[in-house]
Amino acid sequence: MKTSFPLSAMRRGGQGVRSLALFLLAAPLAAQEQRPVLGVGITVPDVGVLLPINVSPHFRVEPYVSFYSERGDYPASGDTLWSSHTRVGVGVFSVGHPGETVRVYVGSRLGLLWGSNSVDGPTVGQRRTSAKGWFGGGAIGGEYSPMTRISVGGEAMIQYEHASPSSSGTGTTNVPPNLFTRAWYSSGSLVVRFYP
Repeated sequence: MKTSFPLSAMRRGGQGVRSLALFLLAAPLAAQEQRPVLGVGITVPDVGVLLPINVSPHFRVEPYVSFYSERGDYPASGDTLWSSHTRVGVGVFSVGHPGETVRVYVGSRLGLLWGSNSVDGPTVGQRRTSAKGWFGGGAIGGEYSPMTRISVGGEAMIQYEHASPSSSGTGTTNVPPNLFTRAWYSSGSLVVRFYP
């Protein structure tokens, strides 16, 4: 016995198969668009390393570390001064116009900080003052993407920091702390971000 199907039923069945195929293909593409985009960035003039994570087109989480270290030698006295400063924190930002070449972001940064000053030499002996604490503040920035996987921009921040200093050593010189106990200040930086 031969069974036949009307042509219209076969067409409807074909459309259903095509719709199912499009749905199955679109689901992974939508998942790819929604997955977090991970990058790496640098800041100047303060040397900083950023790890921007674009969780969604309008939301960015950005862990970062910034640091500096310097040494001063005084040949006349033979003394040496070391100074260092480290910050480890995270930024949380709302990103505007995520699909466009120029974007603006606004949010906050907070984290921990460490700083130290130390001297060593025949005239001052050995003395070290260190401080550690926390910081928090608001930031606003803008970035321009000349290519898909790179952005160049600037960021301005107003922040508050709180630190507790301590001193140690055998020297007679009083070494000032690298960090203030409490301070409000503003800062600006140039930022380059790459998305490999």
